[in-house]
Amino acid sequence: MSLEIILIGIIVGIANFASRFGPLFMIEKRRNRPSRHSPVWIGIALGAIGISAITAMLVVATLPPLIETPNKIVAMSVGFIVLSGLYYFSKKIVLATLLAALAYGLVYTYLPMSG
Repeated sequence: MSLEIILIGIIVGIANFASRFGPLFMIEKRRNRPSRHSPVWIGIALGAIGISAITAMLVVATLPPLIETPNKIVAMSVGFIVLSGLYYFSKKIVLATLLAALAYGLVYTYLPMSG
């Protein structure tokens, strides 16, 4: 794996974390309520780290195959759209993932421009 891909993953992770943590931190800071518990921003930061890490890993995992064979983008896009749509409507991640993998495989295998 090249250094460029690792740097892109790090940049995506930081940008995603900042876009999730920043607004929530500012909202909590404006409230100015004293709390006897731990600061709320710690919980916000910990909640934002997970999705930031997943997004960075997704970019690092999908970028090298797309650089090597750019014609995979159609199959990957179809898989992502199926995954997003099915999860949005059914809220069942296992079903959405399996059907997205099936859609990716079918498009990659049978569509001439994506294989």
